[in-house]
Amino acid sequence: MNDEEKYLFDLRGYLVVKNALTPGQVRDLSDRLEAQRAVEEKPHYGSDRTGLADDGLAWSSDSLISWGGTYVDLIDLPTIRPYLTELLGAPYRLDHDYINVFGPERRGKLYLHGGGQGAGGATDLVGPSDGGQCFYRYNNGRFYNGLVAVAFELTDVPDGDGGFACVPGSHKVNFELPTQWKLSDTQADIPDCVDRVAANAGDAIIFTEACAHGTVPWEGSGERRTVFYKYCPHAVAWSPCYYNADQYADLSSLQRAMLTPPSAFGPHKSVRAIWERARTEQKELQALRDAGS
Repeated sequence: MNDEEKYLFDLRGYLVVKNALTPGQVRDLSDRLEAQRAVEEKPHYGSDRTGLADDGLAWSSDSLISWGGTYVDLIDLPTIRPYLTELLGAPYRLDHDYINVFGPERRGKLYLHGGGQGAGGATDLVGPSDGGQCFYRYNNGRFYNGLVAVAFELTDVPDGDGGFACVPGSHKVNFELPTQWKLSDTQADIPDCVDRVAANAGDAIIFTEACAHGTVPWEGSGERRTVFYKYCPHAVAWSPCYYNADQYADLSSLQRAMLTPPSAFGPHKSVRAIWERARTEQKELQALRDAGS
């Protein structure tokens, strides 16, 4: 991050990284999404990793990584890595991932959630508490963030169509967001304090989840397709479900380390054996289930 980017992130709580994805990467992500939509058409893919499918493996849930290709590359994208290293410190981990599709048939509402020092407040639209993992501060020349989101746009999001929105600076506020500002049914209802962030296909919006944020009701003629990968310091977790790196092919050693479940040790050799054993037992459990069925 350069000095201007550091200033803007500290000031607003978000940044737009232009051309974080190449046109080829955007095509691959879009093609794999369309292949999935041909099988199952729905507005939300992947998972927020708060639930398990009936046939899911222990401590693991759906993930876009299983789609392969660029969805694997997004775990540790070179154009995004310097920002995450600066904002989270190393090592950090991928906490969860998903993709949302908005269009003429699904315009949505603006649910502003989060904001403030540690939680969105007692009447937060997502939850009365974030567990303390959504935080922000800057001290002694270093950023300290909890959950940090990277939103990759697969389509252009022109000004006025919709897309990402936040109350800039709310990641440092000491008061709960006023109730009457939290929900907007239409763009005309949105408070003046909200930034509406335009972006092009291939751009990435990086923001701290400590910032009050949400999605502007969609008014574009086409679709907004946005991939979210969300990261934490290694000792922090938002999701109660964790990745099992053995479920995904073609991972680099660094990508496998970033999928290690949370601990103060990070992906250190002293804890690696613990999760290797857990993955082995998960594989044995699945074999027993398959045999029983």
